[in-house]
Amino acid sequence: MALFARRENPPAKSNYREYKPFLRSDFLARCAYCERTEDYLGGEETFEVEHFKPKSKFPGLICAYHNLYYACRGCNGHKWETWPSEDQIARGQRFADPCVEDPYVHHLREREDGAVEELTECGIYSNSHIRLGRPELRRWRRLRSEARRDLPKLNAVARLLEQLMVASEGSDRDAVTEQLGAIRRRIEESKLRFSIE
Repeated sequence: MALFARRENPPAKSNYREYKPFLRSDFLARCAYCERTEDYLGGEETFEVEHFKPKSKFPGLICAYHNLYYACRGCNGHKWETWPSEDQIARGQRFADPCVEDPYVHHLREREDGAVEELTECGIYSNSHIRLGRPELRRWRRLRSEARRDLPKLNAVARLLEQLMVASEGSDRDAVTEQLGAIRRRIEESKLRFSIE
């Protein structure tokens, strides 16, 4: 199953950069390659319109929406104009396409230390060119893993505080309400930063 699905059907544009809002929606405000979110990286301005098949080698696809991806500057900069030769493609050396498959299921596996393990030739090629094991990505994966472990605990605390709030009165109720608000904000922040449902 694909990591991302195209839902948008934008009108034809003459400048590929004009597709950015549509791509942002299709890619759920996440990088197509490393999956880091806008919320984590500091906003929409840290993302670019990326050409899956590079514009220097496929000029006919410069404004083809299906060839445009939403990518963080880091991943876009590493992938840049790289594209495998026909011989490499025949050997399975290609970029994993997150609109066709989930690279982190079929070609790469995340390790506990945040690094990625390459499972296929496609995974090796993708990782070596996009550098999916760079330190800032390993750190993000570790933080996302911690957030996934913490969210059920935070939700349980929120439920307990809700019960306590019902039984509380006056200033005690106000204090519990404030604590519950802080826990809920933390839960929502984690979901946004790490794109956790």
